[in-house]
Amino acid sequence: MTLTRNLLNAGQHAAFLIGLYWLGANLIHGAWVLIRRRLWERRHARDASGLLPLAAPYTRGDGPVALLFIHGFADTPRVWARMAERLAATGAFTCRAMRLPGCAEPAREAARQSLSAWRRAVDAETDHLRAAHGRVWLVGHSMGGALALDAALRRPEAVDGLGLFAPLAAVSRKRSPLFAPDTWFRVARVALCLSPVFESCFSADAVAVDDPSFSYPRDRFIPFCVYGGLFELVRSNRSRATELERPVYAVLSERDSVVDTPAALRWLETCHATPKQVRVFGDTGHVLPLETNWRETTDELADFICPADARGPQVRKA
Repeated sequence: MTLTRNLLNAGQHAAFLIGLYWLGANLIHGAWVLIRRRLWERRHARDASGLLPLAAPYTRGDGPVALLFIHGFADTPRVWARMAERLAATGAFTCRAMRLPGCAEPAREAARQSLSAWRRAVDAETDHLRAAHGRVWLVGHSMGGALALDAALRRPEAVDGLGLFAPLAAVSRKRSPLFAPDTWFRVARVALCLSPVFESCFSADAVAVDDPSFSYPRDRFIPFCVYGGLFELVRSNRSRATELERPVYAVLSERDSVVDTPAALRWLETCHATPKQVRVFGDTGHVLPLETNWRETTDELADFICPADARGPQVRKA
């Protein structure tokens, strides 16, 4: 009896210590993130609507073919600015760069993000463009590429084709030792459930590789709900490649440390998209719209959607 009682006492003591350490870790992590976030917020003056600078959606051009640009994780519509301007200059395209709800917003609004909210926003933007244009293409980067695929799979009648830049078919394990990224997310969700915000591993400011003057701030502190929506999106698309029959132009990076490029290539190889053009670059990073070859891929996308000889006279920026 004494041994049993001692074991019970030891177990209770261990459980108490584990609970104490768990609570302490949550409090310390939460306080650290709060302090870091407040310091970061002081360096960024938000606009009247509460958005980060340059994060508002925009439209460029008034051509007959509509392109809906969808940004990726922790990013803003600004990532597409140079591509949108170049495409609009051809006269063939209306370029609409949307902002996913919750992105670039203050903490309280950012915590309301979800896959369903992103889907509603993409559908609303698509329908708005469809009402005024005969053809609507979705162009997405990373998570935005996965959302473009998701929209085309859910509502194929609303989407005429896809432009995919490093589409997120799976998260790369290059930054995820031992376990898969979604496993680490589930562990963190339990271990740090009282402080459910992470500081992004990406740089606080996005900067174009070929032009350091082209830069803008992006989200730094990411709620768990954003990661949850991302992994839910990946799971939703994973086994549906054979259902996709819309034309696809895709660009990927061989040394991408965010998107699992081999997984994305397998997905694209399986899909029944017709026509389909896939390019893989060996010397670029993850944020392809900010890489040195952005002009080349922009022009290829334009020609894939609407061949130059069918567009008539056009002007392209150098």
